[in-house]
Formats: sequence, C-alpha cells, structure tokens
Amino acid sequence: MSFYQLGFYSKILEKDTDVLVAAPEKLDTDCKVVYLLHGGGGGGKTDNKSWLNQKEELQKWAEEYQIVFIMPSAPDSFFANTCTGIRYQDYMLEEVTVKMPEILRISKSRLQTAVAGMSMGGTSAFRLGMAAPERFGAIGCLSSGNLWMSPISNTVHAYAVKNVFGVERIEDIEGTEYDFFVDALRNIRENRPLPKIFHVCGKQDHALVHAQTTAAWFQNHAKEYDYTYYEPEQGGHGGAFWGQWFPKFFRFFSDLQNNA
Repeated sequence: MSFYQLGFYSKILEKDTDVLVAAPEKLDTDCKVVYLLHGGGGGGKTDNKSWLNQKEELQKWAEEYQIVFIMPSAPDSFFANTCTGIRYQDYMLEEVTVKMPEILRISKSRLQTAVAGMSMGGTSAFRLGMAAPERFGAIGCLSSGNLWMSPISNTVHAYAVKNVFGVERIEDIEGTEYDFFVDALRNIRENRPLPKIFHVCGKQDHALVHAQTTAAWFQNHAKEYDYTYYEPEQGGHGGAFWGQWFPKFFRFFSDLQNNA
C-alpha cells in the first residue's frame, strides 16, 4: 500500500495543482477508484491536505477494499464552477478524472468509479455525480445534502453563498447549475445511467436537515435512483462519525462490483 502526491499543471485553473493518492500494493486496472472530496473550512482554508490526518486509515482501506483513493483540492468551493470564474467542476470532470486513470493506469470503467465526500465534499459528490453520470457508478454523501432546501445554510455556508454561488440567499440557487436536483431529473428524462447513492447523516449533526430534505426529495421526485439512506441515532459532524461510515460506503461500493 502507498500514499503519495502527484502534481500537474491545470490548464483550466491556470496553475499548478496536485492530488493525493492512497493505493493498494498491487495497482492495476482491476482496482476500484474513489474520488474522495474534502470538506470545507470557511474562507478558503481547507484543501486536500486535510486527508493527511487520515493517512493510515486511507492506506488500510485502500488495501482492504482494493480501492485507489484520489483526493483533489478545491478549497471552500463545493468543487463548483464559482461565480468568480474559478472552474473547479470543469477541473474535476475534464482534467482530474481524465488524467488520473491515464497516469496511474487504473480503471476508467464507470462501474468501478465512485465519487464521495463528507460535509462540503458530500454535497460536491452529489453535484459531480449527477453532472457526469456516465463517469460515476456510485455517489457517497456523508453529513450533507442539497443546501438550498434549508435557510440554515445562509449562516453555516455564508462564505459559499456569496463567494461561490454569488447569490443573496442560499434558496436562490434552486434550479441553477448549483442545484443537483436539476441534473438528477435530467438524467432520468434523458435515460442516462443513474449512479447508485449511499447517503448518511447522524441525528446529532447540524447538517441533518439537509440530509433529510434531500432524502425526501429523492423519495418523492426521483424514485428511479437506487438510493440508500441511513440516519443513525449517534453521530455528529466530525471525524469520528466519518471514520465509522466511510468504510460502510466502501463496502457498499465493493458489493456493487460483486453483484454486477
């Protein structure tokens, strides 16, 4: 098993970028791939280096589940094309997910590829997975959901409301490119492949309202998706909960391959 950093110049972002990689000892096209998206920290302070705190766990999970974890950076942007012109979504879908399989010589198969994250990264996983369903066979969202469905985001995500989405209120992103329900419905309407969804949020988490409203929306408006939702009694918004539930998603993702 290994853990390392790969750097490359992004034409889209017009700067040098890097990804962190955790991989099993035997790296080949049979390995599954998870693009793992970090959370936010307010004001552009959190990037993929936050995964270094879980380096040992990621190495263990990579070997146990035969998964290559690829961890890009998009500080406090929700991995979106921001209102200020920083094109993180294009960077992810046109560069990272294209270059990494070629550089690492790993699978490009949709069914062997997932996108997942917690908090900001969880919302971002939903957005990227719905924007490119031909790329991802599964989506894992921990401790988050679609932000516009609760005004609490105007306080909790005040930085993103102004600097990422460019709106006055979080509710104003409904129906825009930042609303992943739009792409979720488009995928059904256009008979695109539908990623399988794993979604969890603890009852003690401040993001619970986002998770609950998102789960209810899929139940009421998009039953075509294979959607698995958990709401454990114990669980806050932090590393202990994510360390417990990320392996459950990895098993969920691995089982999809075994049952394919």
